[in-house]
Amino acid sequence: MANRDYVVDVAVYQSTSMSAYKHAGARQVIVKLTEGTGYFNPKAHYQIKSAHYHHMYVHAYHFATFGSSVSRAKAEAKFFVARAKKLNVSKKRYLWLDWETGDGNSVVNGTYSNTKAIMAFMKVCHDAGYKVGLYSGAYVLRQHVDTSTIVKKYGTCLWVASYATMGRIDTPNFNYFPSMDGVAIWQFTDNWCGLNVDGNITLKELITDRKLAVHKKSAERPKPKPIKKTGIVYVPVINRNPDYKVRLLDSKGKYQKYIRTSTTWKVWDAKTIRGMKCYRIGTDEQWVPAKFAKLI
Repeated sequence: MANRDYVVDVAVYQSTSMSAYKHAGARQVIVKLTEGTGYFNPKAHYQIKSAHYHHMYVHAYHFATFGSSVSRAKAEAKFFVARAKKLNVSKKRYLWLDWETGDGNSVVNGTYSNTKAIMAFMKVCHDAGYKVGLYSGAYVLRQHVDTSTIVKKYGTCLWVASYATMGRIDTPNFNYFPSMDGVAIWQFTDNWCGLNVDGNITLKELITDRKLAVHKKSAERPKPKPIKKTGIVYVPVINRNPDYKVRLLDSKGKYQKYIRTSTTWKVWDAKTIRGMKCYRIGTDEQWVPAKFAKLI
């Protein structure tokens, strides 16, 4: 299973410091570099520098204004690539095309012509040695782009925006995931953790050069302690926020209702769900991830 990394995307509207995003749990950042053929983000250099300082993986994106014009798409891509090289964006990372309505970009010129222009942009970036991807809202991608052609050419490379609700969301509710083929990242909120930054989660492993921890073999490994399956569990306050709530799962991994922090529950069982150790609380199929709780 791919790592479920939190990712933020930043532009001139966000801070030059990535500290708050890193502290909230983001491991990757996508920095806006350019728009059209004349604008570049004046904060990009500092945002990239801060991301590296905080040991975050850095990708980049370009806001399109070419609509369905192939020639303009190529010109914008060359402008984008030149800026990515100037700012030393690694070719192990992704260059994303943000293709949506806004700043004169039209999305209603026909699916075939839209897709042809998008593919022309992505080809320039790909030929420059970068990994490539396409961002837009779920509706635009379904109605105005032939995503199957793009995915066939570049694999799982879609970055899709679809929000369960407007306003602050801290963790993605996969009941609202926009089921589409080829989704690499899901943007699930425009106000992650109250930081006024887009919140995204990866569905595909984007980083192929992570350093894996090397564990030395011991002469004799101790037997693992048995999991304690009953007792009392306490759900503490998280991030010093008394209003923070924790979402429960059922035994099949589907998300259920929320419970408040600073509460105590009887534990009836324990097992692994979605790769997480969980405790069953109450008498119903309600499981709380152990990372949010502790036995007392």
